[in-house]
Amino acid sequence: EPAQPEPDPGSEIPLVVVDAGHGAGDGGAVANGLIEKNVALTLALKLREQLLAQGLRVKMTRGSDTFLPLEERAALANREGAAAFISVHLNSAGTDAEVNGIETYFSANKSLSALRAVQKNLDLPSVAGLRDHRGKRLAAVVQRMVCQTTKAANRGIKERDLTVVFGSACPAVLVECGFLTHAAEAKRLQNPDYQDKLALGLARGVTSFLHVQELDPLRGVEIPPPAATEEPLLSENKDAPKTAPTPPPSL
Repeated sequence: EPAQPEPDPGSEIPLVVVDAGHGAGDGGAVANGLIEKNVALTLALKLREQLLAQGLRVKMTRGSDTFLPLEERAALANREGAAAFISVHLNSAGTDAEVNGIETYFSANKSLSALRAVQKNLDLPSVAGLRDHRGKRLAAVVQRMVCQTTKAANRGIKERDLTVVFGSACPAVLVECGFLTHAAEAKRLQNPDYQDKLALGLARGVTSFLHVQELDPLRGVEIPPPAATEEPLLSENKDAPKTAPTPPPSL
């Protein structure tokens, strides 16, 4: 594992939390001689290097064959005040060996603790009615960039309340970087050059999103308008003086 300095909590440089899926006793998908936890870690470490090269700070949820509970991965991002969270995984289609390509997941919902963190971080008045669409925007940019870089089949972005994205206060995505059950794609995923392209595409997506978000931190955050103040009702006092209606102007 490369040296990994602790992020400076006082730095204004955006922090990205990179999560290598599974780990230790949780191997994830297994097919064509590959184990998901190993490929995910390889890609996550390469992504880390690409993000550092882009001038961002990076924190890994794991840098070796260890396991961290899903809730703790999201909690780590919240605790560190991350600007973005990206979880790296590999896919499986069971017995359907023809399915291939990349897909990215986001959650339109957030846990209450995550929403409260969003409220605090963005100095919002309340969590009532608050909707955070930044994860969807991050998913769209990452998906587009990684498919452009790798030329892999684009399976689009999908909404699902996965624990690591549902519990993250920052914009968060989970990327399925290819299908281990597809022989040709599994072979590509073992190729260091293809791994570099994957990591580069992911890094470009995250970086592009953060550059735009930096200009408008509230972009993608749906804040309900304050309750409208009702107009006072006209007096129904029968003794109130009545005024004659103003005649229309003559044409």
